[in-house]
Amino acid sequence: LPPAMASLEMRERPQIIYALVIRSQKVVLVQHTTMTGNFQQVMLQQVLPKLSLHVEFQSYTWGDYAFHYITDEEQELWYVCMAEKRMGRRIPFAFLTAVQEIFRCYSRDQVQSAIAHGMEKDFRPSLEQLMDKYNSPEADRTAMMLEKVQSINDNLMEGLEKILERREKIELLVTRSQTLSSSAGSFAREAGRVRRNVWWKNVRMLFALVGLVLLIIFIVAVSSCGITF
Repeated sequence: LPPAMASLEMRERPQIIYALVIRSQKVVLVQHTTMTGNFQQVMLQQVLPKLSLHVEFQSYTWGDYAFHYITDEEQELWYVCMAEKRMGRRIPFAFLTAVQEIFRCYSRDQVQSAIAHGMEKDFRPSLEQLMDKYNSPEADRTAMMLEKVQSINDNLMEGLEKILERREKIELLVTRSQTLSSSAGSFAREAGRVRRNVWWKNVRMLFALVGLVLLIIFIVAVSSCGITF
């Protein structure tokens, strides 16, 4: 356990211990903690230099603890919380998202003009209320239910996509079948025309051969009879 966190004791249920909203990576607008400790010092000296405004969400581990944050690049804000590492990421990020949603009720001018800790009076009660909510056992059950609902929704969407994909394949097969059927009809008509032409050609050739044979027989017969022309 890092010296800065040595005074913290692990609880039966992992907790979100510390949360704050920071502007421009150095101005703490509001913060709240459920325990005593040098959290802000650790945050400002060890964690903040690692945060990037261009990364939407990220986590850093610090001994048995983890720092999670999400960003608002437009207002240059970081929503950060510290939680026990064994809590995972799902609940801390759900908590930070809820904090961000409520904090958005403040205008850009209010946020940019606020001095350090200048929003403690207005927003700290909301921050405390949200931390209590997401530290309760009910929050974990709710998160699990939401995760299951999301999983079911994802499975339904995946099934729907497969059905639509299968339908597209069937329609493609029908189109190809119709094209082949049309091509087969054209081929049959062309084959019939060629067959008739060949038949008439053979008939004409047969008549020509028969005529030639008859002519030869006639000439031979006439010559045998001594008939001259």
